[in-house]
Amino acid sequence: MRRRLLLPVLALTSALALVASSCLSPTLPLPPPEQPSTITAGAAPGTWEVFGSCTQGALVTVFNEQTGRGAVFEDRSLVGSYHVTIEGAECDLAWVREEVTVGASAPTSFVLATRKLGDPTDNPACH
Repeated sequence: MRRRLLLPVLALTSALALVASSCLSPTLPLPPPEQPSTITAGAAPGTWEVFGSCTQGALVTVFNEQTGRGAVFEDRSLVGSYHVTIEGAECDLAWVREEVTVGASAPTSFVLATRKLGDPTDNPACH
């Protein structure tokens, strides 16, 4: 009789221990986003249009380190891409990062310089 009662108690204890330990395991960090795929001069003087890919539904921040200004884009349509306009001059150093419900990525640095999809990420004019 005692064995019959002991088995369910041991099973429940084991299940609770497993669930508790899974809550303590670390989650993988969100990888940094890729550099923007396209950067073009904006319609207004001193602005840049920055396009890139992101995790679907992410909150994307693009920030110009020289001006101390940036823009935030939320991928509400869940297409996995962003487009922002930021202030800056050619060759300013900027970064992009994204946030989702599990956390935020590390920033990915890039230089504000005209670039089309497929162009190299290093612009020799900015050296």
